[in-house]
Amino acid sequence: AMIINNSIRCYRRAIRDFPPLSKLFKTISSRSLATEVTIKYQGPVACIGINRPHMKNCLTPHIAAKLKEEIEFLENNDNASVGVLYGERGTFSYGIHPNDLQTNSNIYEEILNTGLFDKFPRKPIVAAVSGYAIGLAFDLALWCDFRVTEDTAVLASYARNSGIPSNHRLIKRLVSCVGSHRALDWLLSGRPVKAKEGLEAGAITRIVACGTGLGQAVNFAHSLANMPQSSLRADRALIYSTTEKFENKEEIHTEWQLNHQRALMEVKDGIHITKSGDVRHKEWK
Repeated sequence: AMIINNSIRCYRRAIRDFPPLSKLFKTISSRSLATEVTIKYQGPVACIGINRPHMKNCLTPHIAAKLKEEIEFLENNDNASVGVLYGERGTFSYGIHPNDLQTNSNIYEEILNTGLFDKFPRKPIVAAVSGYAIGLAFDLALWCDFRVTEDTAVLASYARNSGIPSNHRLIKRLVSCVGSHRALDWLLSGRPVKAKEGLEAGAITRIVACGTGLGQAVNFAHSLANMPQSSLRADRALIYSTTEKFENKEEIHTEWQLNHQRALMEVKDGIHITKSGDVRHKEWK
């Protein structure tokens, strides 16, 4: 009888102390919302992950705003040089989920209004593309400097199926990568583009084996981070000033001027130090 009474007492205490369901769901929702974008630093490389695998890593205004926030933090972090953008659990992103579009008919405009796709990142970003990069996620991959893509990955606009017109940023970036003729084929037909075709067309930087995309992208990012950064960023800005990938021409020109002057000063310092025998050429930063 004593054991039964103690069990009943413990059960009543558990019910009394258990939070209301509404509060519990609110806690779970806020926690999952906070982790929809993950950030991990591996030395000078920032790995930024889209973490919404139960919804195929589809984008939302919150995720787009958080990605922009993390990239701005990367830009201002003196200890980080390159970013890697990827999707958790084997899928880069399906763009916009139909359920999200049904719930919020303005989600497309709200994602664009975050300013992520308008931004010129001041440091290189490598996209680790696995699974699918569809719709706005296709644009997000093209927004990055490089696309390290697994051999089973698929890129597509799929605008024809959804009825949503492609935004002008995607069109400009795609044309700058593959030319207007192939861009017409991909966008108007809406057909999926496999990794091999994407590489041949110039939309993909390199193809890697399935399951190795993130690791290979991180290795590539480390190789970029080991280069003298001022000259790398100056040349990068100069290249983008000649293309239509980004519309922020004044910002790009300012970035080129700043890093160009800094690189020249570092080269002079490097030559002086090298002549004195203090450091080697490969250690210039």
